[in-house]
Amino acid sequence: MNKIVFTLVIFLAAIAIAILVGPTPLSPEVIQLRLSRVILGIVAGGILAFCGGMLQGLFGNPLVEPYTLGSASGAALGGSIGILIFGTISPIFAFLGSLGVGFFVYTIATVEGGLLRDRLILAGVIMSFLCSSLVMMIMVMGGRELYEILYLLMGYLGVIINPANRILIMILVVISLGLVIFLYRYHRELDIISQGLETAAGLGIDIQRFSIVVFLTTSLLIGSIVSIVGAIGFVGLIIPHVSKLLFGPRHLYNLPASFILGATFLLLADTLSRTVTVYELPVGVVTSLVGVPFFIYLYKR
Repeated sequence: MNKIVFTLVIFLAAIAIAILVGPTPLSPEVIQLRLSRVILGIVAGGILAFCGGMLQGLFGNPLVEPYTLGSASGAALGGSIGILIFGTISPIFAFLGSLGVGFFVYTIATVEGGLLRDRLILAGVIMSFLCSSLVMMIMVMGGRELYEILYLLMGYLGVIINPANRILIMILVVISLGLVIFLYRYHRELDIISQGLETAAGLGIDIQRFSIVVFLTTSLLIGSIVSIVGAIGFVGLIIPHVSKLLFGPRHLYNLPASFILGATFLLLADTLSRTVTVYELPVGVVTSLVGVPFFIYLYKR
């Protein structure tokens, strides 16, 4: 109970800090803009961390996150194509990019009708590098400013919610939260799979079907997030481990805790990104500065 209270207090404190702290004096307009950032930060950080927890539980690999399976990079590639065509990130193109790369990775990892989980991870990493290179090439050849590439690849919560995009963002948020609830229903299956694939198969879990459902659903979620705020790395890697340390290995508890902690982490990272320098940094720069040492620590272990 103390851990739950502590987590909620930190979460509320992060919201207050994100609203009140910044280089610009407070005014009704500034507060409205920061509230938009808070909403996007909660949704994006929560979903990224939740998806990371789902994928790590499914593959039994502590280094798995949406980036390592290619979903985030595929969505960024689709979003960059949308920028060239429409002048802004297109949610539809980001969705298609995430699903397209996800399907391609799944095809590579499938051998004789079976899905090889280790091969899926390797294929995802390779596709992430390829998509990032294609994004850079497309944006440079298209004559776009380099800062647009950085914000697309590293993430940006300063999206202004206005009458033109409010309905679309609300639809994406509602659909994404619905998919989170859908995936959370499988917390028992994740607990069983963590005991071993043979045990899970013996208890009647169809590992192949379950892997496909989780992989495709998380690809949809990542596509929706990247289409709004760009690709933000390492949230899905770091936070699930922190959640497990605090709340234990049972996914009944650590998945919702990952959502709250992910939102908290991204709100604090965004606050730091817009206050540490004169020019606002992409929020992914801050998450990477924290995530890379953590990744090295996990890899050494």
